[in-house]
Amino acid sequence: MDLNNLKPTRAEEGAVMEVLHPDTEEVIEGMTVTLLGQDSSVFKNLKRRKQNAMLTRMSKGKKAVSMDADTLERDALDEVVALTVDWKGFELDGKKLSFNEENARMVYSEHEWLMQQAQEFVANRSNFF
Repeated sequence: MDLNNLKPTRAEEGAVMEVLHPDTEEVIEGMTVTLLGQDSSVFKNLKRRKQNAMLTRMSKGKKAVSMDADTLERDALDEVVALTVDWKGFELDGKKLSFNEENARMVYSEHEWLMQQAQEFVANRSNFF
């Protein structure tokens, strides 16, 4: 098998995730999120920045890198927002909710079930082949 045929080509351009109802787990017709994968340059740059920040702290003699739940939650939210490149079928109070970073941050913050779906989708590399 040629390794060039085993590249997750949609990681960089994005793959479409169908949103599942948080209770029934059935597809919500017409509601999708387009996400970049963990092999995308965006994901790799985010990971590299986090690692560099931790290494910088450690090199300054701060061996115990401070980490708390708020930091982990903020990092996870930042990551999902950065990897979201579009969505369709989103409404709020009966009006179409356009995709932008601010709206993505708000939606993922207020609807953790959706953020979890996006995280699981990104973590499954097979979604990007």
